[in-house]
Amino acid sequence: MVDTALQAGHFAEAFRKLGRSHLRGVALFKAGPDGGTYEDIRTETDIWMDDVGNWRLVDLNDKDGGREVVLHGRELAIALRYGKMIKRAAEDPEPMRLLAEGVGAPFAAWDLLRDVVQVDDFGPETRAGRKVHLFKLSKVSKPPAPPKTVDAGDRRAWRRTLVVDSVAGDIAIDDQTGVPLLAEVKAQYTMRRGPGEGTPMHGALDVRTSIEEIGQSPVIAEPEAEALAPRQRTVPDERALLGGLPRAPARPRGAP
Repeated sequence: MVDTALQAGHFAEAFRKLGRSHLRGVALFKAGPDGGTYEDIRTETDIWMDDVGNWRLVDLNDKDGGREVVLHGRELAIALRYGKMIKRAAEDPEPMRLLAEGVGAPFAAWDLLRDVVQVDDFGPETRAGRKVHLFKLSKVSKPPAPPKTVDAGDRRAWRRTLVVDSVAGDIAIDDQTGVPLLAEVKAQYTMRRGPGEGTPMHGALDVRTSIEEIGQSPVIAEPEAEALAPRQRTVPDERALLGGLPRAPARPRGAP
C-alpha cells in the first residue's frame, strides 16, 4: 500500500482527486566520501490545487535553481527561476508528468530505502478532519547482506550496497483518494560507489511532504504569461512541400 501510494504518478492523480488543497514539501539529500564533506541539495516545493484540476507549482532549491509551472484549463505556463513565464497549449501527458515530478520526493526516498526498512501498520486515524491509514517506517532488523563488489556497468548498483544506520518515517494515506496526506522520511546510511569493491561513502536524507488547507486553498488564477513564439522552420517546410515534385532537368552549357 505504501509503495503504490508514494509512486509519483499515483500520487499526482490522487492529489487531483482530492481537489482544493495545498501541498508543502521539503527534501534534503546529502552524500559524500567517507572522511570528506557532504554534497547536498535542499528543495522546497509548494503546489496549490483547485476543484477543477488547475494547479500551480513552485519549486525552489538552494543552488539558486527552480521553476514555476501553472496548468490553467488547456494552457500550460512555465518559467524557470528569474525567467519569463511562457504559455502554450497543454498536451498530454506533459501536465501530469510535471505534476508527478513535483510530488516525487517521497518516492525517491522510499525507492532508495525500500529494501532496508520495515513498514508497520498503525491502523486508522484522523488527519485534517479526514480518515487516513497510518504507517510507520523503521530500520529492518535483518537487512540483506550487501554485495562485496559493485558492478561498474550498472548505474544503480550502488543502491544495493546501502547499509542503514538509522531510519524513521510516517506515511498517512487518505482513505477516500489514496493520496498521502503526510509522507515523512529521515535516514542516514553508508554505501559504496565505483568499480570493484567501490569507494566507501555516506549519505543522508530528510524528506517531508504534507497536504494542508483541504477545501480552503485558493482558486488558481490564469497566470500572466507570454505566448510561445512560433518556431521559424522555413527551410524544412519548403522541403516538405516541394519534396515530392520532380526536379527540373539540368540545362546543357550554352543553352538559351
